[in-house]
Amino acid sequence: MKGIEIKPNIYWVGVIDWAVRDFHGYVTPNGTTYNNYLIMDDEITLIDTVHYAFSGFALDTIRTIVDPTRIKNIVINHIENDHMGALGRIMSVVPEATIYTTERGKQGMSRFFDISNWDIRTVKTGDELKIGKYTLMFLETPMLHWPDSMMTYVKEVKLLISQDAFGQHLASASRFDDLYIKFNSEASLEDAVIDYYANILMPFGKLIKAKIAEIKRLGLEVDMIAPDHGVIWRTYPEKVL
Repeated sequence: MKGIEIKPNIYWVGVIDWAVRDFHGYVTPNGTTYNNYLIMDDEITLIDTVHYAFSGFALDTIRTIVDPTRIKNIVINHIENDHMGALGRIMSVVPEATIYTTERGKQGMSRFFDISNWDIRTVKTGDELKIGKYTLMFLETPMLHWPDSMMTYVKEVKLLISQDAFGQHLASASRFDDLYIKFNSEASLEDAVIDYYANILMPFGKLIKAKIAEIKRLGLEVDMIAPDHGVIWRTYPEKVL
């Protein structure tokens, strides 16, 4: 697939898994997507990777935008296989890249990969990374839904890259909420959001409310929400919030 621009010089470079029917132990009749995002700036930055089974596809999608060897930074918001599985393959292409993740993320990463030669820098809520025109702010979200979890906020375009939060398991050619509704229905998207929340995030409902409140306290305006599964919320982000 070709990368799809979601904000100026920010691209979806994920993959669509049309075939998966079991995810974390529950049925996914509509498949899913593994979303990750490429920011073309002075320091080219990749946010999250994809399921290891799709490592080659992910690199091919990145190549429709840029030579992967030019990636400078890799942000890992979450270390589950469907988010970080392709990291080893990507690091074999860009071994000098700097990885940004939480302290728990680094600890967990060491259980999946030999990280002895990787440049890994840990971040916490409020830390920022200036990559050129864009500034990334990191927001720790422990237990949403793993201890390592965090989100990345692109300040200049009010984009929240939310990993598992606000996602859905939908394998669709439509990358955005409004396009999905146009070609399907609003009800089917709402059902997918509810099903995803009930199966993965509902035990952490109080934490989610607290994190939304924290985002508001920090004064972060959210114009778009880009989760790691399903469609991107460009038209109705306030609805899913």
